Amino acid sequence: MLWYCVIGSAFALVSPHIDVTTFALVSPHIDAARVVRTVVALPTMYSLMSLNEYATHRYFQHLDFNRKDALPFIKRTYRILTGASANPIIKGDGHVEHHAETFDDMSLKYSDRWQRTPASKLLDADDFRGTAFHWHATGIMTIQMLPSVLPTYCLMGWSVPDTLALLLPCMLLHALVWNAIHPPMHGLPPVPLHVGAPSFVLAGVLAETEYFKYIFENHMGHHVLGGQVNYNVCCPGTDHLLGTYVPTEVWLDRMRPLPANAKTRGAIVGFHGMPVPPVCEADIVASAPAAITVRGGGGVLADAYSEE
Repeated sequence: MLWYCVIGSAFALVSPHIDVTTFALVSPHIDAARVVRTVVALPTMYSLMSLNEYATHRYFQHLDFNRKDALPFIKRTYRILTGASANPIIKGDGHVEHHAETFDDMSLKYSDRWQRTPASKLLDADDFRGTAFHWHATGIMTIQMLPSVLPTYCLMGWSVPDTLALLLPCMLLHALVWNAIHPPMHGLPPVPLHVGAPSFVLAGVLAETEYFKYIFENHMGHHVLGGQVNYNVCCPGTDHLLGTYVPTEVWLDRMRPLPANAKTRGAIVGFHGMPVPPVCEADIVASAPAAITVRGGGGVLADAYSEE
């Protein structure tokens, strides 16, 4: 419903013969093809956004692209086009380090020892420690969408201007949702307008909604299971298609207590009844993420329980 309401204005611009509030036909001369491509426009855009979010999170942010067995066709194509003898290697954006300081309750480690590590110092350059979509990140994500969106909507009979009129508000909405949910769920402050899509726009709207609860738990499972699964954040779907979705009931009992006397950066913003780790009754030994075997899942990342 949120996507439908916010993006409705785009339909008013590109589809003047469709009442975007009710999808009622208001023209006496119905163009069936136009009706079909208008009705499927949002589901198609959502699907492409879900695919892009999944691929970006898994293969770029988690550096799964650098795994030897990952995306061999793309790497082979690169070698053919460039004449390179070796596969390309991509550098991360601090997301791996973000995992390295995240406990299972989504709070961020803040020990003196951790703050002296290169990983923590790398994250210090960003007030949001790699959790927010800055404006430049939203721009990059939008550009990444073009190779899939433009050909798809061209085949559907959309012009480039009309396609962009739909894509741009969708990408803005994605950034607004991300910034309303992701930094606060890790105990970090809201994102202001001069940094990225501002958190305040949707923070109150999403709070305690079923969508927020699902997104929160889905992303919590991503961290609890070492980043192997649940790569979609704002646009669920691709994980389900590719077999990398793990529901709450599977990972809930794998949550680990915070170490005794653990120092964290701030209070997480969650919801009433959200999953919580067991209470630590004694010092615990640093342990690896609670990895599970998932066919097609990604690599396991270190987290806040790992040795620093």
